[in-house]
Amino acid sequence: MKKFALNLFIFLIPLSIIYYVKPLLLIQSGAYKLSVTGREIYFSIAKSKQKTKKRKVIIGDSVGKQLFTNDYDVDNLYSLTCNQAIGLSGHYFLLNNYFSAGNEADTVYLLFIPLSFKNNLDQVYTYQYFLKPFYNSEYKPLFTKTVFEQIKKIPYYFLSWEPHILTSNWAPSFSPKDPEDDLFISKISVEYLQLMKELCEQNNTSLILVSPPLMESEKEKIESVDHEQFKTIGLQSEFENYFNNFIFLNDTNFMDGIHMKRPEEIRTYYLEHLIR
Repeated sequence: MKKFALNLFIFLIPLSIIYYVKPLLLIQSGAYKLSVTGREIYFSIAKSKQKTKKRKVIIGDSVGKQLFTNDYDVDNLYSLTCNQAIGLSGHYFLLNNYFSAGNEADTVYLLFIPLSFKNNLDQVYTYQYFLKPFYNSEYKPLFTKTVFEQIKKIPYYFLSWEPHILTSNWAPSFSPKDPEDDLFISKISVEYLQLMKELCEQNNTSLILVSPPLMESEKEKIESVDHEQFKTIGLQSEFENYFNNFIFLNDTNFMDGIHMKRPEEIRTYYLEHLIR
């Protein structure tokens, strides 16, 4: 029996090595970051660590990315946009990378549609878009207690960096158990927007919230948002500016109720009036 067990062990060693060769090579080379779903996140992470002389930084969700994609570096703009699935925590990590690299900024623009502020890292996309890029020793020190509590609700969160899982698009089936509420902004978004504001203040940088265009049919719903909640979280002035500059377009300009069909047609307006 002992001999059989020993032979089995000897057989499994090379088999295990062969099994992990490909994913480990992909991790070592970083090649998987170019092919997996969410590759725009890895691009923004790498770019956030680079040195630049540009002093106007744009971070934002996928609609913000439509306006100013993360390879859009015109004039003095430096875009780190990607998507909302990384939560405001992920966008804070990108901004922290930017300043940690020794860069300076006059202004940080956060391009978020209102719906993106509700992200509490409780989406079906959280595993692929947040855990895989950020659940590691580099970013864990920046996790709040709320983030740790939230991600532990996700099945197999602790396996997100297993080589085969990390280098693939596999993610567990997941539905949030937390009841939805009518709050405009989630707890995690509040925490990291406050941290983002503090980070900008420490670096003598202005933080400006800007919404990409919204559907005309959403106007009444947006205008009914209770602004008292922004006073209690110390972000009243930031959201006053945000709500005062909404742009509503006819619903026919949107492909899925959120993303624009022709974002380039309104980019100039943003450059002239909101991103300057």
